[in-house]
Amino acid sequence: MNDELRARFEAVLARAAGAPLTGPFETLVGYRYGWDEAAGLTVELDLDRRHTSQYGVAHGGVTLVLLDTVGGVAAALAVGEELERIATISLAANFIRAVRPGRVVATARIDHLGRSVAHLVMHLHEGSAQGPLLATATGAYRLFRRQG
Repeated sequence: MNDELRARFEAVLARAAGAPLTGPFETLVGYRYGWDEAAGLTVELDLDRRHTSQYGVAHGGVTLVLLDTVGGVAAALAVGEELERIATISLAANFIRAVRPGRVVATARIDHLGRSVAHLVMHLHEGSAQGPLLATATGAYRLFRRQG
């Protein structure tokens, strides 16, 4: 399945031709997509001062955006062309360590992929998909599939 998801991922990126996959907010925040052989899809961000709070660490909203994005995109890739749109219906996060400037990488694992709801577990790591764990989340996503 990992090879099939990677092929879908590469096809989606090719169709997007450099345009944001998830809308203009993607450009504002500055995250990008990648692929890790062990973890699969990644959402990566080179976190800098503009992403930080007054305490010099990432604003919690930045962490949530990365976790939510990797979960939603992973679910969308798993459904494939049948998906019309997707919406987050639940997101719960645990902030484990301060997220400091530098590269952070979000990964996702699908726990359940149903007809109308997907449930995923997401992780945010420092430096790489195998780096120290910074935060975790669980997310439920409503899948709107094409009719017919």
